[in-house]
Amino acid sequence: MLDHDVRSGTGLAETLATFLDESGSWSRTAARLHLHVNTVRYRIGRVEELTGRDLGSFSDRVDLYLALRSR
Repeated sequence: MLDHDVRSGTGLAETLATFLDESGSWSRTAARLHLHVNTVRYRIGRVEELTGRDLGSFSDRVDLYLALRSR
């Protein structure tokens, strides 16, 4: 996902980090990033597609959180 983000400038890593910081709240993530909530939903969906992870799963959220923090 990070390589894809760098190549395409999609803001997926920033969106994911904010989404995780906001405990999975679509509306708070959108507000912090000054985006429409549907844009946040689309980006998180892309993260899930690219990583094969389900952000509705606590363990997947923790894994992605730790991965972002270690980069």
